[in-house]
Amino acid sequence: MTNSPSAPRPCVTGTLFPLLLAVLGCGKGDTSPTTTIDCDGVAPTTLAAGAQVIIDPALTQGCLRLPAAGAQGAEHLVVALSAAGQETPNGVQSDFILQATTDTFSVPALRRPALVQGASASAQTAFDLMLRERERVYAREIGMRRAPSVRPSVRVPPVVGDQRSFKVCKTATCASFVTVGATAKFVGAHGAIFLDDTVPAGGYTQTDIDSIGALFEQYLYPIDTTAFGRESDIDGNGVVIALLTDRINALSPNCAQTGQFIAGYFFGLDLLNDPNSNGGEVFYGLVPDPGVPLCFAKDQVQRRLGGTFIHEFQHMISYNRHVLLGGGEAEETWLNEGLSHFAEELGGRLVPDAFCPTTNCLTQYVRDDLSNARDYFNSPESYALVEAGTSNGSLPERGANWLFVRWLADRSPTDSVLGTDMTRRLNGAGSPGGLTTTGGQNVVAAAALFQPGISLSILVGQWHLANFAESRGGFTEPSGRLGYRSWDLAAAFDALFPAPTYPLRPDSTDGSDYASGGILRGGSGVYLRIVQGTSGAAVALGLDIRNSGAVQPRYAVVRLR
Repeated sequence: MTNSPSAPRPCVTGTLFPLLLAVLGCGKGDTSPTTTIDCDGVAPTTLAAGAQVIIDPALTQGCLRLPAAGAQGAEHLVVALSAAGQETPNGVQSDFILQATTDTFSVPALRRPALVQGASASAQTAFDLMLRERERVYAREIGMRRAPSVRPSVRVPPVVGDQRSFKVCKTATCASFVTVGATAKFVGAHGAIFLDDTVPAGGYTQTDIDSIGALFEQYLYPIDTTAFGRESDIDGNGVVIALLTDRINALSPNCAQTGQFIAGYFFGLDLLNDPNSNGGEVFYGLVPDPGVPLCFAKDQVQRRLGGTFIHEFQHMISYNRHVLLGGGEAEETWLNEGLSHFAEELGGRLVPDAFCPTTNCLTQYVRDDLSNARDYFNSPESYALVEAGTSNGSLPERGANWLFVRWLADRSPTDSVLGTDMTRRLNGAGSPGGLTTTGGQNVVAAAALFQPGISLSILVGQWHLANFAESRGGFTEPSGRLGYRSWDLAAAFDALFPAPTYPLRPDSTDGSDYASGGILRGGSGVYLRIVQGTSGAAVALGLDIRNSGAVQPRYAVVRLR
């Protein structure tokens, strides 16, 4: 855009209030209290078709300028995003104004759009989030509460028929515990399954438990340990214990009314010195209850069990890598959950269909992840990638967590099929001393595998661009980073959730007086297509953010054509 002395100055003006966003004018004669984004002196961002760039608006006065289109027109995707990658108790977020205009820069009145404040959490995600945050608190006390490091000189695994007691969360707040007695029903080389002695009739048979044990031994254990590293063995028994108990069912007392239930959990407290610790590697799963068929019908419980085991086992491995070996804090919840949902996907890809008799394993293990991803794409600006420590763990956030880990794993230059070398790096599996970094710092260190010196802002920006580029059949980008190597997401959504369009549907403008506002959340962003017709006018965008220091705003831009 070229400015003559008589041309209007390209600028965005605005004032941010809790309940109102208004554009107040731009010019020397205007004395209203305004925030001005001045695009004078900012060079246009000129990209070839398929090229992309991540721009720090702090270096461009908040402005992004796109040149006039040629005879074929042009289309760009712009994502105004937050590159904040470390969890905070209340989350990183700020009000924002995003405005686009042609080079005449006629500024319209800005109306505040209706804001979606976020979906409610499922019972399972809210419970998981509570446990992950409490684990991070406990990890800060590791010097006082680390479990004994002395191991028995001879490992003594349980045998079938052994009986012992366990302490299990009494309610969904896990503020108190209940003691249950259980008996070992299966013992393998890596895992043992204990069944509560007082479960409802009509539940698991010995054949069922043997099948679950074989699934863990042959597939779930090797999948998780290959992708994430090894678990601890603080009790020296050589096995991971899975306790199946109706006390897990009892964590969802309103399930018949809500249709939501907690399927199981791992709690790092069991690996620390604490009166309520079980002093060893234990995770928990529910049992069938014919009396509550809506939630705990046997076929439904069995479909959930494999995904629960592989998900919670990753949390156990992560706690060992970060807390017991690394001596630091537990992994931040957003990345920890992303890795556990990635573990579910691996189960879907690698477990034979014979272990999933009611459906194919890929659908059984991954359907919920794809559903959560679709919900995130429906309104990405409404949910954080890096959720707050106090978040309720909404399902769309879980979708974002999984998508980001999946996209990052797809960048691996050495494991083009699954990307598990990337997830091993994210858990510090190659370091005997464990891992001391978490969150965004951990991501950047792991990503150095494919690009030394890369920043989190570039990674998050490219991920956002990839999310939309997936909808553009035939789109290519030289680095190969604007897509998912392991998924055709558009085809997957169509197969599982028939819908007329790809769920990520940005606003679109040719630059003629576009304006929007809302809340920019940690790691997430607002998407906008700039579609210029034949010889279309140059376009300028302005981004105004109240709390830019914490939010770390960026423009991610790709020229689609």
